[in-house]
Amino acid sequence: MKVGHLRIAGASLLIVGLLLLWTGTRKSVTLILNGESKSFTTHALRVVDLLIQLGLEPHPQDRISLGLKTWLMDKDVLQLDRAAAVVIYVDGSLSQLTSPERKPANLLGLAQVRLYPGDRVLVNGLNADPEIALDYSEIYLIQVLRTVQVRFHDQSSSQIFYTSAPTVAQALAEQGQAIYAVDWINSEFDAAPKKDLAIDYQSAQKLEVHTKAGLIEFYSAANSIGAALAEQGIALQSLDYTQPATQEPLPKDGVIHLVRVSEQVVIEQEPIAFESELQPAPDVELDQRITLQAGEYGLLARRVRIRTEDGEEVSRKAEAEWVAQPVKNRIVGYGTKVVVKTLSTPDGPIEYWRSVSMYATSYSPCRIFDDRCDSYTASGAELKKGIVAVRGYWYRYYGGTQVYVPGYGVGLVADVGGGIPGRFWIDLGYSDSDYVSWHQDVTVYFLTPVPDQIMYIVQ
Repeated sequence: MKVGHLRIAGASLLIVGLLLLWTGTRKSVTLILNGESKSFTTHALRVVDLLIQLGLEPHPQDRISLGLKTWLMDKDVLQLDRAAAVVIYVDGSLSQLTSPERKPANLLGLAQVRLYPGDRVLVNGLNADPEIALDYSEIYLIQVLRTVQVRFHDQSSSQIFYTSAPTVAQALAEQGQAIYAVDWINSEFDAAPKKDLAIDYQSAQKLEVHTKAGLIEFYSAANSIGAALAEQGIALQSLDYTQPATQEPLPKDGVIHLVRVSEQVVIEQEPIAFESELQPAPDVELDQRITLQAGEYGLLARRVRIRTEDGEEVSRKAEAEWVAQPVKNRIVGYGTKVVVKTLSTPDGPIEYWRSVSMYATSYSPCRIFDDRCDSYTASGAELKKGIVAVRGYWYRYYGGTQVYVPGYGVGLVADVGGGIPGRFWIDLGYSDSDYVSWHQDVTVYFLTPVPDQIMYIVQ
């Protein structure tokens, strides 16, 4: 055999040997990575070689069931728990560690954190059983919530309970106490319960606010009517008021009446009537009158405050009053100038100084009383034709004065009678034998001489 052939044969044998060696290193291995099992076929000789081959370069804190330099055998089972970063927050302190441990209780033990009955463990914000292993995560955020005592007081009762809930709202919810956004509580809903926490709570009630514009309904837990209205943006302006009053607590029946009030001040004006004044006018004939000064109305001003409630006037009050324009009285001049006149009558001419329209009646001795006759007069003269009577006021001025009455003749004012209210009156005297009945208006002429005392204003 030639040398060349020998070399080829040797090389072939070497290759076959290597192939047999390579085939002999092939093995099936099961890797349990972070609790998840997976099988591989590999030619890796050692554990570390397999991990590097799988891109799982080991970390010093990883937990591996076989040593890194252990030779792999067919059907080997390798368990690898990768180390995770752990951040622990408890009792206001923060600590960190790296560990392949999966049970929260063990991780807390590594951090020398002790759990007490009722404590709550949160992992990445979720409730976790400290004795149940966690699914793998590159980082764990572990929070321990200590159990605290809570005193809860509402409108009708008080109670004490213990909680490790992360928030006040959750703690109350666990007690079956539903809290709504409109309810009132003296603690922040999202705050963590603190040691010896005291919670005051008031549930919202339905309120009905009755206004002129309509009904407003809402829920409130405010401690007064005013605060409840303010929560809803219902503002009371100036004089507005509520029933019950704004400082009162919420009414049990929930009914509130809101009254809108307004006031305005107006100036009212009222005319002042003028009066008439009489003054003697020497140049004016007796029983004549002239206007010496025309009258002018005055003006009374009044400041009035008007109050309206829900658009309806409820009061009107005068606050001040003054004369804006003074009144000017009318001045009437009455005549005092006596003018003697003459008049032709069927009984002959007469001379008189005054004439007055009067209502005439007549009387005689037996027509004065029903049960007797009497001829006595105020002047002492006997009652007969020619004796006339007037009212007492007139008698003061005209007693003893002669008058002429057309159709009667001349008479002497010598008696006093009762008169007729509201009329100038004269009673014509007769004897019973010549009696004539009078009931009519006549003109009475007052004959000269002119008396010293004159009634300038006939009344």
